[in-house]
Amino acid sequence: MFEVKGIINNKEYTLKYSGGILTGDGPALEKARAENKKDYGYLGLVPGGTEEKYLLSETAAEDLIVNHVFDKVLESKDDWPEDEPGTIH
Repeated sequence: MFEVKGIINNKEYTLKYSGGILTGDGPALEKARAENKKDYGYLGLVPGGTEEKYLLSETAAEDLIVNHVFDKVLESKDDWPEDEPGTIH
């Protein structure tokens, strides 16, 4: 699960991804769905990343939303485990 709050066209919106379902404010959802149809190559971290249908994978969806949906991210939180010390991405 993750939740991102950010700015699109000078307005604040929130998107939440949980259990493979993206919910949130209408304009942000519309933009996420439109961006999901574009080819950005590989998004997300292994093993959850993908080269297509980004919104079907949690890590790819987070990557898409943070980097291609919001003009500016205000807040991002998730329930993912912390990285081990010394982890390199």
